[in-house]
Amino acid sequence: MLDKVIDRPHPKDAGAKPAEKTRGIPRPKFRQTHERAQDFFRSVDSAPQAVAVKRARIISDGFLVSFAALSVLALTALVLLAPHHPFGASGDVVIFTADRTATALPVRIFFGVFFLNYALYAFGSLWSKLKLLTVFMVKLGAVCLIIDGCAYGAWTLANVVWPLELQQLLIGLAGIAIFPHTLLSNARLPADSGTPITRRAKLYEYALVGIAASLAGLCAVIMATTFAGESAYLRSIALLGGMGPGVFLAQQVFIMQLGIWGWGRNQLSRRKAFAPPVSVLIPAHNEAHQIRETLKAIDRAAAHYEGSVHVVVAENCSSDDTAALAERVLSQCTNIAGYSIEASDIPGKAKALNRGIARITDDFVVRIDADTMIAPDALRIAMRHFAHDNVGAVGGLPLPQEGHGLMSKVRAIEVLLRHGFVQVAFGAFGGIFGLPGMFVIYRKSALIEAGGIVEGMNGEDTDITLRISNIGYRLVSDPKAKFYTETPDTLAFLREQRTRWFRSLYHVTAHNRHTLFAHGSIVGCLVLPFTLLNGARRAMMAPLLIFGALVYLAFGSVYDHPSFATVVAIILGMPFVMAVFVIALWRRFDLMIYIPLYMGFRFLRSYYTLGSVLSLIYPQAHERLFYAPTPMREQTSRENASLDSHS
Repeated sequence: MLDKVIDRPHPKDAGAKPAEKTRGIPRPKFRQTHERAQDFFRSVDSAPQAVAVKRARIISDGFLVSFAALSVLALTALVLLAPHHPFGASGDVVIFTADRTATALPVRIFFGVFFLNYALYAFGSLWSKLKLLTVFMVKLGAVCLIIDGCAYGAWTLANVVWPLELQQLLIGLAGIAIFPHTLLSNARLPADSGTPITRRAKLYEYALVGIAASLAGLCAVIMATTFAGESAYLRSIALLGGMGPGVFLAQQVFIMQLGIWGWGRNQLSRRKAFAPPVSVLIPAHNEAHQIRETLKAIDRAAAHYEGSVHVVVAENCSSDDTAALAERVLSQCTNIAGYSIEASDIPGKAKALNRGIARITDDFVVRIDADTMIAPDALRIAMRHFAHDNVGAVGGLPLPQEGHGLMSKVRAIEVLLRHGFVQVAFGAFGGIFGLPGMFVIYRKSALIEAGGIVEGMNGEDTDITLRISNIGYRLVSDPKAKFYTETPDTLAFLREQRTRWFRSLYHVTAHNRHTLFAHGSIVGCLVLPFTLLNGARRAMMAPLLIFGALVYLAFGSVYDHPSFATVVAIILGMPFVMAVFVIALWRRFDLMIYIPLYMGFRFLRSYYTLGSVLSLIYPQAHERLFYAPTPMREQTSRENASLDSHS
């Protein structure tokens, strides 16, 4: 083990000239100084053995091919049987409808085929697959009975005809909800962490969401009535997402209001100077090609930070000279107050983080990945939020490093949408539950109280911030604190990264399942369920595109062809308009020409999301729960038990 600790006087204590204010900081360019290790992006964290399995890309490809074949068979069977059975007269398997029109898209057929195909490709025994299929179909059948039964009751009791579109819309929403619910209750996933939830529902959080929703709805109504002609034109060219203004405008005005409120809340939160000593913790595995730039960026940030900065490098199982290189670079840094390097042969990023946290004595832990370069003013800006005692963790804006080609442009658009806008809007009402681990600052007392970093699962960064939120602390996402991350430059790198990221949604939710709908928590009741639904929709996007193409091209005589505006809206629509708006808001007009490429990337992202849910394991019932270790919680429990026994 290489373990070296250096402490030197802080430059500001020695009378060094204070750093100048940072304005107009140029975006750093990536410089690879060492040859990358082969498959450097893979580690034991890529697919934790207990709760995930590595599956070849051919599994996802086979899923899509067999899904297309089963869809053709199901649609053909429906066409042949429809004249002889009332269930298929509407163009879908509808038990009852008083509406005499035909459906435009056989939604129930889609979900039936998707669930069947998923059960066939799920990783598990034949018995596990049969059980999974049965659960899917029973839930889907029950939902269809309930919705069609309500339509029948409305027709017979009140002479009210439910539009078939409404019935299909409700089935669609229910089908999307069935998918994550079934995965969480049948896959082998981490057991509940047991972290107590002390953060209760706050009236003003729900009031803010309610007021924003009401104003958004009012705005949409005014637009639809006062500017009916203009609304019809925008809809005809798909700029309203192929939908009426009541849907599109309400969503956009809603998120815009919250975004403005969240931005103002960040401004107020960081108005007070606050610069206590901090320790920067860097977990590193095969990062010799990048860690030099990471450490130099930290040194530059330390020059612009009024407090002292220590650095702890927690190297784990590298096959290159990551530890030795880090020691050489740190010895040349002039602004950090000291450093410690620990090289270990124990694999796992979470294990490395926990070892590093145990060494840190400062009150604040700055976690930075070894392929990340923070901006010179990132520490100074982010730390100001901790002047408020209720702030438990602060994150920033993960921009891609320059020089990574087209993928860096696509990633920039994705980041500005998610972390530069939507995450800020969630912060307006306390809805943030995950901060990227590439650069995040923890209040150490909150980190310890929440139980520390979980091991043996994906998404440990989201998991710890969610648990910090559950025990009553506020999370802050401030896009002013910028940092620059390595962008995948190969499809293999991108696939590994996104599969791990998307799979972590189920790992984190399972590890915090008690958060769902608990105590009226805004995260548990609104944000986390919405995120699960959005993840399910994303996993279904590629199959839905195939299904829609089959309906449009092969069964056009049975189903009404959608209008051109609707077709464009499915591909572009609302995401396109949102991308334009956010890019303009950030004044990154250089990214405008890459928006079409980003639209295509969304389907590739969907493909990787599908692969991530296919990597879950379906065991026997008694093997379903995996108890993911949380060493700090276990150590605290042992210490408390020891104190109780002595008392």
